[in-house]
Amino acid sequence: MAVREVWRDGRTRRRIPRRVPGLRVRRGHQVEGGLNVADPTVRTAETDDLGRVREIAESSLTSSYALSPNDIETIVEIEFDADALAERLDDDDESLLVAEIEDEDGDLLAGFATYGGGLIDWLHVDPERQGLGVGTALFEHAREKADGSDDGVRAVSLTENTSSGRFFERFDFERVDERETEIGKRELREYVFAPADAVTETEDESERVSDAGESVVPTERDDLNLPDETEADGRTVYLGDEAIAGSEGGFVVTFADEAGTEEYGYFCVNCDSTDVSVGSMDQVKCGNCGNTHKPEQEYDGSYL
Repeated sequence: MAVREVWRDGRTRRRIPRRVPGLRVRRGHQVEGGLNVADPTVRTAETDDLGRVREIAESSLTSSYALSPNDIETIVEIEFDADALAERLDDDDESLLVAEIEDEDGDLLAGFATYGGGLIDWLHVDPERQGLGVGTALFEHAREKADGSDDGVRAVSLTENTSSGRFFERFDFERVDERETEIGKRELREYVFAPADAVTETEDESERVSDAGESVVPTERDDLNLPDETEADGRTVYLGDEAIAGSEGGFVVTFADEAGTEEYGYFCVNCDSTDVSVGSMDQVKCGNCGNTHKPEQEYDGSYL
């Protein structure tokens, strides 16, 4: 979001975001970033909200997750279909919360969160309405609602959302587990977060992952049952020992020599291709299947 400098009181100079188009600015309602707007209003969703919920989910998944278009379409169709959302409204054990802010035409639904059985499983904010406290308001309300569970409050996020950990840390939650989840026929992985002062993993949960980074695939090459060498541009390249995560599988480092002293590039686990490029921000992408590794991003406060 663009910024400009203004004078608040004639003495203190602060940098604040420009006014978001379509939002009515009010005095006395200060939110993060310095923008004066009314605090978001959180309530239980109604049937008329479901279309907007789906729209926000699709926009948020597209802008904030390292997912393929096919994965996004699958998630939206299964998790945010009108019938699936309507079932949440009818289920006494689950709930769908929405957050509204005021714009020129009245109240605008700007985000939503879902929870059930003490688990907050989805929280999305309209990308064009980030930075207004919507995510914070939703999480605080969902946490309060879910706090009655015997197992305590948990929150989950797909590993492809690299900023989720920093968001939950703002509420003193920490990552306690990483596990597989299936949406449709697509197997994905998700992080599990819990309050730092109430971390009680059970024997059945996967061992705690480190904070070193994402792990969509095993990090040892031997666990992936891959060849020792392959062809790339008419020459033999050798696969290294380490793998990094990807949206469709993973990537293994390749070397020009068998001793592994001269790094060559990457091998895509998803399609066995060496047509892999590395962008200026260390994003790794397969030119054959679109598999993408998105590096850990710097914390962006606008997510709140």
